[in-house]
Amino acid sequence: MDWTPEAKAAIKKVPPFVRKMAQKAVEAHAKKKKMATVTLEIVQEARMKLMGRPSVKEKPSEKENPSSRLNVGMNRRQTMHLTDERRFLANETDAPLYEAFDHKLAVHAMPRNKPLLPEDLENSWAEMMSDDHIGQALRTIYIHIPFCHGHCLFCGFYQNAYKSDIALQYVDVLLKEMAQSAAQTFVQRAPFQAVYFGGGTPTALCAKDIYRLVSSVKKLFPLANDCELTLEGRFYDFDKDKIDAAVDAGVNRISLGVQTFDTRIRKTLGRRESKEKLIETLSRLSDLGQAAIIIDLIYGLPGQTMEIWEKDIQSYLDTGIQGCDLYQLNIFAGGPLYTAVEKGLLPQPATIKDQADYFQRGVDMMKDAHQRRLSITHWARDARERSLYNSLSRGRSECVPLGAGAGGWLGNRMFFLEGDLKDYTSLVQKGKKPLAMGFSGDDNNLLFRDISYQIELGYCDFRSLSTSHRIDLFTLVNPIITQWERVGLVKLDKDCLYLTRAGEFWAVNLAQILIDVLQLQGEKDS
Repeated sequence: MDWTPEAKAAIKKVPPFVRKMAQKAVEAHAKKKKMATVTLEIVQEARMKLMGRPSVKEKPSEKENPSSRLNVGMNRRQTMHLTDERRFLANETDAPLYEAFDHKLAVHAMPRNKPLLPEDLENSWAEMMSDDHIGQALRTIYIHIPFCHGHCLFCGFYQNAYKSDIALQYVDVLLKEMAQSAAQTFVQRAPFQAVYFGGGTPTALCAKDIYRLVSSVKKLFPLANDCELTLEGRFYDFDKDKIDAAVDAGVNRISLGVQTFDTRIRKTLGRRESKEKLIETLSRLSDLGQAAIIIDLIYGLPGQTMEIWEKDIQSYLDTGIQGCDLYQLNIFAGGPLYTAVEKGLLPQPATIKDQADYFQRGVDMMKDAHQRRLSITHWARDARERSLYNSLSRGRSECVPLGAGAGGWLGNRMFFLEGDLKDYTSLVQKGKKPLAMGFSGDDNNLLFRDISYQIELGYCDFRSLSTSHRIDLFTLVNPIITQWERVGLVKLDKDCLYLTRAGEFWAVNLAQILIDVLQLQGEKDS
């Protein structure tokens, strides 16, 4: 389909990691209007269709629009916000677990940062890499592998289909970018505590390339003696050669996306391996004893029941592996899962109220099995699982991004790298950091990160945060948290906020609201 220059310029502003999905949604909207060319007006209309929020009077009832009861939001990886809504008080209800809010506000709580001008990107990155930027004591590296063997319906971050020749070329370029970044003063100043190979699907790469990447990280970057090296992946095509290459190169943590052990549901979502194959692979990994093995489980999937959810958790417990995440299903408007459900190709996913029941049952089962809770969503069986990268990424740390579509943060700035493989390759070959966009936070950046980190752990210590940041937090947010306590989301004790079970389910909302309130107050004061 043809695009006008103005429409092309508008779509270029969409983050590279979701640009393809946005393009498809815009073209689908154009076809509905029987337009042969995508214009700027079509782009704007499609954006409003996907992101527009009706007023209370216009808002359809749950009976008229079943999707209004689902956890649906926009896919915005650069902010992790699912909606632009700024609402601070909870619903007045006797059932806060189910009804405290109408929907989730974000995937991860983050402030609304200011975009860096394109012409300032290179200088801003150079400033962060210079002698003058000391940064935080805790540091991580994120390396993005933008390939998948298939596009699973629930995933909002699919970028490129895996092709062996293209992947080989990509790894060569990525190694060059790694060498260029590793030579920077900031990078060599201090050791990194965690490295995360994410995607996409790092395990889609061949065994030789997995080994090349991991071993090169160890050679190029200063790593702490106890550095956590995580390889994220899926079970499909993760064979013995790839497993051996990963652990031989130094991977000490492997995180695999199970989502559900139920073979039928897996296949409807685009997952190829059966439950039996998953158990076999997990058993092989455990027997090696070389790395902590972690899996993800998702609740609220189409076709999932409470019985299936309980079996999923029990299957994890029976494997004996080191850790597990229990994640709520996020449905991205315009994404493949959203479209499949709209067309009736899949049953309706669980409503938010049903998801709350799944969450509560999951927490109870993990507690009964004496799993150690590391955060609101993550559990560990034993001390081998530390979840360092995930923990540090939510708190005070620096993160150096590497690879097409990667994102990271340095100081109070966030950087996202070019997701288009041709553009990424061209920039790296020219010796440039392949920057696509950046954002600048305000003076309270560390405060916001402290709040997000603590809420993820189930509390927020206003007294210590007020002292360390020289701000009277309790006074600024008292009317809101007082209402939250009345509703049953939190309990206050000595100026410290503790989340109830209902508060845990809505934790990302609470963290996002606290950040929004303080950010708005700061804007007002300035």
